[in-house]
Amino acid sequence: MSSCGTARYYAGFTPATASEGMVLLGPSSVQFYLDDKNVESYDDSLSTVSEALIATLVNDMPLPITGRIQLDSLRKEEAVGFMRFLNTKDAKVRGEYPIPDLLDEILEAEGRRYGLLIYADGMSRDTKGYAKEVAKDVLLGVATAVLTMGMASIYGTSVYCVSHIYAAILDSETDRIVFYNMSVPTESHPLKIGPVRKQLDGIFRDFLK
Repeated sequence: MSSCGTARYYAGFTPATASEGMVLLGPSSVQFYLDDKNVESYDDSLSTVSEALIATLVNDMPLPITGRIQLDSLRKEEAVGFMRFLNTKDAKVRGEYPIPDLLDEILEAEGRRYGLLIYADGMSRDTKGYAKEVAKDVLLGVATAVLTMGMASIYGTSVYCVSHIYAAILDSETDRIVFYNMSVPTESHPLKIGPVRKQLDGIFRDFLK
C-alpha cells in the first residue's frame, strides 16, 4: 500500500515559491480511543501528544518553515472542518474553494503569505478489547466458512489502530490552497514516531525533491 496520495499543486505554486518561508498552523489532531468494552470516545490527551509529535517531526524536515502559530479552540475547529471538507472533494473543488476567514486572518495578522496546515486523525484501542473483537471475528469467520462449505475467507479481523494525516498550504494572498496531499490511512499507532514520520515523508516527498 502506498504511504501517501498524489501531491497536488495549484495556481502555478511550486516548492520554490514558498522558499521565502511559511508558518506552521497547529497542527491539529483528533484521536479516538476504544476502551476494554470497545466504547469509542475522543481522547484529548492522545490528541495533544499527537499534535506535539507532528510539530516536532515537521520542524525536523527540510521544509521552509519559519515559525509556528498555535491554534485556539475556535481556529482549531475551523482547521479540522476545513481539512475534512477538502478530503471529501475532488482536486478542482479544492483549488477553487476559499480558505476559512479565521485562518486567513491569522496569516494576514502575522504578515505571512503561506501557512502550512496539518491535520491528523486516528484511533487506538485497549489491548483486551481488541483481543475480544479478534476472537469474535475469528468465530464469525469459522461459522461463515461452515455455512458456505469452506468457501469463505476470514478477512474481517478488527483494526487495532489507525493513523491518517492531511496537509495543505494556504495562500493568504489568493485566499486559496496551493498544495494538498494526504497519507493513506495506515494500521499503525498514531503516536509511534516511525510510522508518523514515514507518513509525513510520503506527503512531502514531491515537495522536497
